[in-house]
Amino acid sequence: MVPLFGLPLDIAASNATAQTSMVNFDRFLFAFTIASHIILVTASIALIVIISIAEFLAIRRNDNYYADLAKRLTKVFTISFGVGTASGIVMAVELTILFPGFMTLVSESGAIALFYAEIFAFFLETIALVLYVYHGDFFRSRYAHWFLSVIIAGGALASGIFITMVNAWMNTPDGFNISAFMQSGTVTDVNPWATFTAPSTFAEVSHVLVTTIFAGCMVLGIYMAYGFMKSRDVEEKIMMNKGLKLVWMVSLPMLVLTGITGSAQLLNLLVYQPLKYAAFDFNTVPGINFPERIFGTISNGVFSGGISVPGMQSFLADFGTGVKQLPGLSQFPQSIWPPLIVHTTFDIMITGGLILLGLFLLYIVQWLFKKNPFESRIMLYLQIAAGFVSLLVYELGWVTGEVGRQPWIVYNVLLVAQAANYSSSFIIPGILIIAFYLILVPTTFYFFARVFYSRKEPERPEEVKGGM
Repeated sequence: MVPLFGLPLDIAASNATAQTSMVNFDRFLFAFTIASHIILVTASIALIVIISIAEFLAIRRNDNYYADLAKRLTKVFTISFGVGTASGIVMAVELTILFPGFMTLVSESGAIALFYAEIFAFFLETIALVLYVYHGDFFRSRYAHWFLSVIIAGGALASGIFITMVNAWMNTPDGFNISAFMQSGTVTDVNPWATFTAPSTFAEVSHVLVTTIFAGCMVLGIYMAYGFMKSRDVEEKIMMNKGLKLVWMVSLPMLVLTGITGSAQLLNLLVYQPLKYAAFDFNTVPGINFPERIFGTISNGVFSGGISVPGMQSFLADFGTGVKQLPGLSQFPQSIWPPLIVHTTFDIMITGGLILLGLFLLYIVQWLFKKNPFESRIMLYLQIAAGFVSLLVYELGWVTGEVGRQPWIVYNVLLVAQAANYSSSFIIPGILIIAFYLILVPTTFYFFARVFYSRKEPERPEEVKGGM
């Protein structure tokens, strides 16, 4: 048997299989962790946006219902912030342990500046939150206290923006000499500021920002719709009703912007990530006058089992970018094709978005007929369903985007297999982390409900009897 790298072929093949298994485990573990973390982050960002608006309306209109809503949601936000922060630390540790090659590239290139910017935004959010929650009584002006919520919201949004910028850099890397790195493996000509304006940054950040706020608001709508239906207290029902209206006031423009920014991001893929674009739309060969393919499968280059809208894909691409010749999978080596399941996840995501748009149109029709959709039991149940659909669509968006970049961790620069840790020592801790998240996420949302629906004010330490 001919040796390979000093090993017999059967041993070398066994090692290669083991390495592939570890790479897949690393992928799955980090994907599961970040998917869980995203749920918490989405809730946190939506919470602070709604809190800030509710407090402003409470001051402006002297409305105690909005004041009560802001106070209750603040309690929920503190839980979300604490759990989300701990989860973010887990994610950062995993990124370092599971993909050391990626972190080496990040630390040597300009992308490290994005992480520093995110840390600064997090510090700003944390400091403002401590003042807002525990020292609000020191501010004579109610607007000064409200302005702290604006700072918290700004810090939370900035933190999410900078992390999204890292992902945009992974999709369209910039800030160092890529050609030299591919030839020698050495990072040169570093320009950290270029990483803030990578080719896909604006398209990705704008889309992630609006979809995060939208999905988070719709999840909050679940609590308010359920609270309205279960409560027998008139005052409580009024507050829940106002909260639901506020959620929709924020969600409606976010939904419109989701469609606009989503189209812009897809066209950005066409220009900068043509392989991912081809996989999303099932383009097996390059060409013109392509149909829009919805669901279905590809077998021997033939599309079947789905819906095909003649010429629609080419029309949209030409209208948005002026590109007439669309890319196809055959232009690229099959070894770097992403899993074609991304076509299905992409279509499910789009279908879910259209369902949500239909629900919003139904609400508008209700208003036109002078009916209050926020008190209709059917519409409240639909709101609850829409919250879950929104979260599913949001998660599928991330799954589609990240799986669509495979097998690259940094597009056309660094493969996941090159960046991964092949040690099996993290398998047991990884399994425990997965089990922990399976308990943590539903438990966190359960406590959200307990805190939000509770009307009891917590006692301060100095008010507890027998306290020292």
